[in-house]
Amino acid sequence: MLRLPILLCLFGLAVKSQVQQLDEVVLSAQRLKSEIQPLSASIITDSLNLTITQEVGGLLQQIPSLFVSSQQNFTQDTRVSIRGFGARATFGIRGIKVLLDGIPITTPDGQTQLDHIPLSQIGKIEVLRGLSSGLYGNASGGVISLQSAPIVSAANISVKLGDFESQSLAATWSKAQEKNRFRAIVSHQKQEGYRQWSAYENTLVSLSNETDLNNGNTLKIDYSLFNSPFANDAGGLTLEQVGENRKQAREANITYAAGEQVKQHQISARIKTKNWLSYAFYTRRTLDAKLPFVYGGQIDLGRYYFGLGTQTSGAKNKWLWQYGLESAAQHDARLRFKNDAGEKGDKTLHQNEHFYNMGTYGIAEYSYLGWRFRTALRADVHRITLTDFLGTNAGRKNLVAVSPMVALHKKFSSQLSSYLRWGTGFETPSLNELSANPSGETGFNSLLEPQKSSETELGISFKQKKFDAFLTLFYTKTKNEIASYELAAFSGQNFYRNIGQTTRKGIELEGNWQIIPSGNLAFSFSHGSYQTEIKKELPNVPKNQFATTWEQQFGKTTLSILTRHIGKRFADSENTVQVPHFWTTDVKLQSKWNNALLTLGINNIANTYFFDNIRINAFGGRYYEPAATRQAFIQVVISI
Repeated sequence: MLRLPILLCLFGLAVKSQVQQLDEVVLSAQRLKSEIQPLSASIITDSLNLTITQEVGGLLQQIPSLFVSSQQNFTQDTRVSIRGFGARATFGIRGIKVLLDGIPITTPDGQTQLDHIPLSQIGKIEVLRGLSSGLYGNASGGVISLQSAPIVSAANISVKLGDFESQSLAATWSKAQEKNRFRAIVSHQKQEGYRQWSAYENTLVSLSNETDLNNGNTLKIDYSLFNSPFANDAGGLTLEQVGENRKQAREANITYAAGEQVKQHQISARIKTKNWLSYAFYTRRTLDAKLPFVYGGQIDLGRYYFGLGTQTSGAKNKWLWQYGLESAAQHDARLRFKNDAGEKGDKTLHQNEHFYNMGTYGIAEYSYLGWRFRTALRADVHRITLTDFLGTNAGRKNLVAVSPMVALHKKFSSQLSSYLRWGTGFETPSLNELSANPSGETGFNSLLEPQKSSETELGISFKQKKFDAFLTLFYTKTKNEIASYELAAFSGQNFYRNIGQTTRKGIELEGNWQIIPSGNLAFSFSHGSYQTEIKKELPNVPKNQFATTWEQQFGKTTLSILTRHIGKRFADSENTVQVPHFWTTDVKLQSKWNNALLTLGINNIANTYFFDNIRINAFGGRYYEPAATRQAFIQVVISI
């Protein structure tokens, strides 16, 4: 076990070890390059250097109203919800738009997996909390914009070891020349996991090349390969089973060999000229999954999606503007088979599903006497089709959405400013949600409708040299809210339905305080109510969240202490099962030694018992996926 030696090293290095001031940054996720931020926003930069997490969710834990779960189940991937949007996801991220260097990695139907992005590539993360369909269209209950670090000449090898047989090896080589910059990242990681039947292994290759063309134009091409030969799913437990042995897996998940095998290729290109920014991408993903039931319990999914977009911006006198056009297509070849105790049985479903999108938008901002007025309007056309090879349930849906947004910003002084924003959002059901037909037949669930939302937001910003804080109030109404559930006849399979109108309202606070020249305290708090029309809280959305991070520098050594509080939440839509609140504390210590960077860390240092994930409305009370107890890591990065 690594815990005792790392604890000793933490206290030994602490006596050896000035938090860098955050640079002024332009919030590119809001599209328009303006001095103001009319959307509530969080920016993560310097703290990325301290991370020893194995997934992106570990970088987002201090953002108000943003809740991260399923960080330790690599079959279902990290799940993220913002103000309750995305909470229904049964795997990956749902209802939130995710971008990498401005290129969408969210599929046209609104699903996102982050497993193909190496953490060492990320240089900055921007998060927009609140409806953003006026900027990004479908499934924009929030926006997470990942931005690659600049390519500089470097070469390093990273080795990380941790409890539960966690191992990671990564190598980065990059070369920056006068007109060309190239970077290659290769990583391999595996882990046995805290729980039985939760092991995983994967390999990732990422290549980036940026070239300066004639007349100041720039072309950037990225390619990534992600291969996961296996990731086991330990499943959900009842509370009684958790009390007996929180490390155990659900028996059916072992019997049916629940888990997945994934391979993905992605290539993208982005060209920037004096007046235009354009992109194109293509992604091919194959998934072989086994679920813990017989009929339809094995899934073969072949997916490819591609898209392109272009935009141009301008400024004249007191005006700023941008307009653009985006288009994307998604093709899913979905097959289901019987799962005969882990072996593939007879075919139960065979259908091709297509999702097409075309969207155009415009943004304009006008400034006058310290006031700034911004408006945005986006129109999207969606076409969803199904070809059923086993039945006669082929169908077609055409959906049109118009998403307006307006914002008013006033700077009262060099320290105090405020804004008022109203915006809308829409979210279509994903192809996976539509194909989960509770009737047991093939074809789409024809009763499932898109959800539509409107939101009002008021924000106040206060900024001094050593202290800044941002307070936000929001009120959101959603029609045709989509929620997940299970049925006794298909225990372990998720279905989806519209549950009517929901109301979200809350308060958010975040800021930074440089208490001493070498120490900085970052803090965040959020309190919200997320209720259906019958006054029930949305499941798996905590009402209260609180986090603080203290970073202290001692010469070349940095100490970071993150403390989080996650409030009570419910496991079911009827609010009969309450999940208890919890506190956790993570400690990291990082020190530079010549050409080596050593990072030591302990997650959940107080050994708190809590749940990594809650399976919403699970049949038979199997709501709970226990989180790991105290977990120690050591990482060494050697520059060569």
